Amino acid sequence: MARMTIAQRKAQTVKLTATATFILGAIASVAANVVAAEPTAVGRIVSAWPALALLLTVHLFQHAQRSFAVKLAVLSVAGVAAWISYWHMVHVATMAGEGIVSAHLMPITVDAMMAVATVVLTTKPKVARRRKPARRASVTPLKRVV
Repeated sequence: MARMTIAQRKAQTVKLTATATFILGAIASVAANVVAAEPTAVGRIVSAWPALALLLTVHLFQHAQRSFAVKLAVLSVAGVAAWISYWHMVHVATMAGEGIVSAHLMPITVDAMMAVATVVLTTKPKVARRRKPARRASVTPLKRVV
C-alpha cells in the first residue's frame, strides 16, 4: 500500500470533517423537524423527510455527473428542504424560549454549516503541483574603485 502524502492526508481529514459536519447538521435538522411535527407517527415521518431528502441528494450529487439538470435538481431539493426546515427550527427555538431574533438566526447556523460542508464535499481538491526550484541569480562581483 502506498503511503499518503501530507496533502493527501490533509484532504482526507478535511473530507471526513466535512462529512461529519454535514451529518451533524442533518441530525439537528431532522430532530427539529420531528419535534415541530404533529405528535403522530405519520406527522413525524412527513416532517423528517425534507432533511433526509437533502442528505440523500447531496450524497447522490457527490457521485453524479455535474450536468445542468442535476445541479438544478439538487438546488431545488436543497431550497425546499431548507425552507421547510428553517420554519420548523424557528418553531422549536421559540418553544425552547429563544427570543424572536435568536429563533430566526439559529436555523441559519445549521443551514450555513451544511452548505459549507456540501461545498467542501462536492468540490474536487486541487492537485498540488511541485514548485520548480528558484533560479540562482548570477552575482558578478563589483569592481573596487580606488
